[in-house]
This record gives sequence, structure tokens and C-alpha cells, in this order.
Amino acid sequence: MDPFGLPEEHCIEVIDFLDGEELYFQDYEADALEQCRLGLSRMIRNNKGQYLVASKDLILKFEDQTRRQLDCDNVLFMIKLYKNTEGGSFPVAIQIKSGAKLKSLKCEEKENKRKVLLVEGEAPGYIENNCHAMVFYMKVVEDIHDRYTFQSALWSGWYLAFEPEDSQYKLVLKNMEDEVDGNVDENVHFELEPQQK
Repeated sequence: MDPFGLPEEHCIEVIDFLDGEELYFQDYEADALEQCRLGLSRMIRNNKGQYLVASKDLILKFEDQTRRQLDCDNVLFMIKLYKNTEGGSFPVAIQIKSGAKLKSLKCEEKENKRKVLLVEGEAPGYIENNCHAMVFYMKVVEDIHDRYTFQSALWSGWYLAFEPEDSQYKLVLKNMEDEVDGNVDENVHFELEPQQK
């Protein structure tokens, strides 16, 4: 099992054992991303214990809610997994479904400011390169098995994070390239919990 709870065969496709001892794998284009057959349905928490929620108009923020309250909401967070030729992290797209609406998280730059927002529609199933605005590299935080980071595939060194705004926390993109070695910013660490839907 991998750390995200998927059997390995769902993200690596073995073609066959041929010639007795040789193992052959599916041939993928270098740098291309192809959707895995299965995705994950997860709730996302920050290190303050707050859950990422979407309002009726699909505005994302972190709130103090119980599992029971979240299970009653009609909002489903889905993590679309992609296969790729590079190891170390999983390329993913984060999608939110509310009723018949489906939106995807996307990195965007406006007025020289990089941010993350929700856009209508589903992330593509096949991406020709590994630098896409809707893709993040999900990686287990070293020495903390139940925490993950999500680095933008579009901008290396930029991570999903949370920061205070008024009395709540909002989802943002944060540049971590300038962080001093050994200085761990826990505002880029997220916990994933199975979602009951």
C-alpha cells in the first residue's frame, strides 16, 4: 500500500512478465501526466485542526467543524491522481463537487500576484507536460506520516498554504523557495481524512 491508501497497481501498470524474468511496464511519454483509474475522496485539515470547506458559492476557507457537520454537507472534495515518469511525489488535481457543480483548484497570476482559485469544470485526464495550472505535487512530510504538502506544478517552490484573514484562515499559494533550511513552515502541511459520502 502507498501512503495515500491506494494499492500500487492503481498508479503503476505492469504490462506482463515476458521471457521468464523480464518485467515490462506501460510506456508513458516523459513529462506527460495521465489520470489514474481511481481518485481519492478526502477532507483536508490544516494544522489548527480546521477543515477546508466550500460555501454554497464555492468559496474556500478553513473552519472549526465536526465530522458530523461535514458529513451532512453536500460538498465532496476529490483528489484526482495522475501517473507520471518521475518519483517522490504524486501529481494530483483537487476538485470540489457541490450538487451538480464541479470546480477545480487552479494556480493563476494576476497583477504580479500568484494565487489559487476555483474554476468551473474538471481537470484534464491527460496532460502533455508536467507543468499545468491545475496540478499539484502531493508529498508526505518527512518524519510526519499523516501530513502532506501540495507544491504547484506550474511554479516550483510555491505551495498550497493557509493564512489568517479576518477571523478565519484562507487557502493561498505561498513561496517556500526563500525559506531557511531547517525552518519548517507548518502552514503548508495538510492532513487528509477519508470522506464519508
